[in-house]
Amino acid sequence: MALPVTFGASTLLRFITNHSSWLLGAATLLLAGSLQAAPWITPDDARLRHHIHVLADAALIRVPVNTWPLMWSGVISEVKRVKNKSLTPAQRRAVVYIEQAFDRETETNVSVGYAYAEQVNPIRGFGDSRRDEVQGYLAGEVIGERWAGKLQVNNIGDPLDGEYTHYDGSYLTGLWGNWAFTVGAIDRWWGPAWESGLILSNSARPVPGISFQRNNSEPFSWSWLRWIGPWQFTAFAGKLESDRVIPDAKLVGARLSFRPLPWLELGASRTAQWGGKGRPQAFSSFKDLVLGNDNRGSSGVNLNNEPGNQLAGFDWRISIDGKLPAAIYGEMIGEDEAGYQPSKRIVMLGIDTVIALPNSELRLVFETADTATRRFDKGEAEYNVAYEHSIYRSGYRFRNRPIGASIDNDSRAHHVVLDWLMDSQQSLRLRLSQFDLNTDGRGIAFANGNSVSFGGSNDYSATLKYTYSAAGWRASVAYEHYNDGLQLRGLDTGDDTVAATMEYTW
Repeated sequence: MALPVTFGASTLLRFITNHSSWLLGAATLLLAGSLQAAPWITPDDARLRHHIHVLADAALIRVPVNTWPLMWSGVISEVKRVKNKSLTPAQRRAVVYIEQAFDRETETNVSVGYAYAEQVNPIRGFGDSRRDEVQGYLAGEVIGERWAGKLQVNNIGDPLDGEYTHYDGSYLTGLWGNWAFTVGAIDRWWGPAWESGLILSNSARPVPGISFQRNNSEPFSWSWLRWIGPWQFTAFAGKLESDRVIPDAKLVGARLSFRPLPWLELGASRTAQWGGKGRPQAFSSFKDLVLGNDNRGSSGVNLNNEPGNQLAGFDWRISIDGKLPAAIYGEMIGEDEAGYQPSKRIVMLGIDTVIALPNSELRLVFETADTATRRFDKGEAEYNVAYEHSIYRSGYRFRNRPIGASIDNDSRAHHVVLDWLMDSQQSLRLRLSQFDLNTDGRGIAFANGNSVSFGGSNDYSATLKYTYSAAGWRASVAYEHYNDGLQLRGLDTGDDTVAATMEYTW
């Protein structure tokens, strides 16, 4: 594990870098007492997210819910506030499920998990937990009054990045006022997408680093800012791998999300690759990065002192509460900046709805994403721009996977997803997708090129997944099919995959 050198604190951060796994192990043993539960909800449980959206889209939960990990504090306080109100059967089921999930997070626990598949999982959406063919983990988590920690050891069979053992999922968190400060390697998913998070998703392994985040999303007390409603802010800094064109480049990011109206959530996100071997990484360079003084040819910026490679943009979710609850959502991310606005944009748009059945629900999602810049709004694509940079030529990727949308750059994806939540323990998912990957067919993977598809490929895929959970157990079995026209890294063209996962917590 490694952490970035920022704000001149190189000695402290280098110590954390060299001793991160030892520190996490010691913290797990020594933590002692207000969290009273795991600090957040991780982006690996699509069912829990479904129930949260059932309440949020009905304005029963008022906190922002499109920034993951999602802090438990605001969610559970809102659930307790509305649990005795008059609710629909679907809303009542949501309250019960969320409270049960929270209760499972309130105690020190040990968990073990194992996943096996015939092939890798090349294109991941929200809630997908498997990346490689074979993976197992053992984890211990301790919850204190104002501290929480987890040590997770993962073992991978035939990993894409060549790292057989890692500590993804491990963290140490402490509360200071209403802020949670964290060191570790945790998955992030920013924005309202279910399948294609454009700026941060679960496609790549989590970048180890430090972060802070509001614990509770209470509105401002100042009247002139209270109009933005409940709000969330988070920022992080981490270090990418050493075997890159620019070794040990840093990844930094920040996100603000808020709900100015009960039916509207807005978000603004910004990330950047900065520093690394041979690149400027003094405080003045970081300040130029933050202030946006990084466009070559302006304000004395040239090839030698250009601070970094930035992405920034906005997202939204508009809820429609009625007999057929629905939401319209989208995300727009710019690879560049012009006139203080994101330019060279990539986009994601979607609509989802919930159909209530007598004792179950169906969530139906239609989503499309385009990662070729300017193709959506200008009609003519600009290739090899999104997720690429002339200096950081390994691209916006970490350990051979995209940090943003899992389809990587110059690609389009259209998804139809049907989640049937049959009862409190069983769910069935059907996902149909059409991909146009690496449209121009140019670039070499991991050096100015799409890391998912070798050359251009266009075809369909289908996934059918059954999940069962009860009394500490969660297990799933899935059938995955990719048509012959998709030339995906790590996948035998045309071969179907059967995957199974199992997790137990006690």
